[in-house]
Amino acid sequence: MARRPTRFTEDDFESLEGRASKTEQKKAVQRMAALGEQLAELSPKQIKNLPVDERLIEALLDIQAISSHEARRRQCSRIGKLMRNEDESVILSYLTPKQGLKKTAQLNRWVDRIIKDGDPVINDFSKTYNATERHTLRQHALRVHRDIAKNATEEEIAASRLKLFNYVQQVALISDN
Repeated sequence: MARRPTRFTEDDFESLEGRASKTEQKKAVQRMAALGEQLAELSPKQIKNLPVDERLIEALLDIQAISSHEARRRQCSRIGKLMRNEDESVILSYLTPKQGLKKTAQLNRWVDRIIKDGDPVINDFSKTYNATERHTLRQHALRVHRDIAKNATEEEIAASRLKLFNYVQQVALISDN
């Protein structure tokens, strides 16, 4: 077996830092498919009013007519792939009324605790919400900590925190089912 002639440098790892692994990408598609199922439960009028791509609206309307379990599963997978191109915040804003204000405030408190206390709270959150992937949650929290440590702008810190909140909200929506 041939050895690599040079050692890895910090630049090699920094170029990979922001990218998600294939496993994380697949799990994200599965989360989006589960959210897509919940979007499909909306009324046809609400689906048509979604500010998303026309293909996604058609796929959401089509799934309502599908009764076969396997065909429905494939359609959910397709919806998950179509939702990759959409803004998570917009999609979650249509699903949060199902949670209510009390639940949203509770999730905000979870996010604050995760940022403040780290792993013990992540473990508690994982026990409470069974759809949680500890690694992904930890990565989101670490991004917030990294932005704070490098004295990033308020907008960058807020963007990282929003990504963490969106993930927590997705997990809560999926786990409630």
